[in-house]
Amino acid sequence: MSQPLLTASASDTDTVLDAAAACYVRLGVARTTAADVARAAGISRATLYRRFGSHEAIFLAVLTRESEAMARDAEHHLVSVDDPSQRIVEGMLFSIAEVRRRPVHAALFTSDDAAWAANRALRAAALRRIAEDAIRPAIARATGSRLSARATDDLVDWILRLLVSFAAVPGPNGADPEDVRRRLTTLLVPAVNALLSRTPPDATIGGAR
Repeated sequence: MSQPLLTASASDTDTVLDAAAACYVRLGVARTTAADVARAAGISRATLYRRFGSHEAIFLAVLTRESEAMARDAEHHLVSVDDPSQRIVEGMLFSIAEVRRRPVHAALFTSDDAAWAANRALRAAALRRIAEDAIRPAIARATGSRLSARATDDLVDWILRLLVSFAAVPGPNGADPEDVRRRLTTLLVPAVNALLSRTPPDATIGGAR
């Protein structure tokens, strides 16, 4: 597992993350080295490692920062959507479009580095937390539905994998929003509704309370 960011101040952290993000956009994620980030941030590579740990920790911190900003925008976009399944669908459509629109996300997931980035993103605890924070309110809107931690983890994992796949590998019709909406409505919504409707008011799905 990658190391967390270590002892840098908030301003130092922002400087390094800004530098890393610029390198990812300019050079590509997999081709960006710690030396590139250090040079862009105006510090030595030794200082970079001493303050921030591994290069992968910096990558995950950049991804987390960008994803948190996107999650805030998604919540604002979904403020008037009450149905839990539709919140998930509309949230995914918004996120797919944003991944392709935002320079850092586009550099991570829509380039030749997509497999490299996706492999690390899907293992990132912070990204799963962001997705879970977005999904839990949708689940809570379904009256009487409570999912176990394991069932929620499975749902988060599935949705993240779908999101990364649609963003990174659009398919023959590209990332056409109506085509993606049709697929999600036809395949994802019935599965989510079935999961929620199977949950009795005083029980959980996927394990003991």
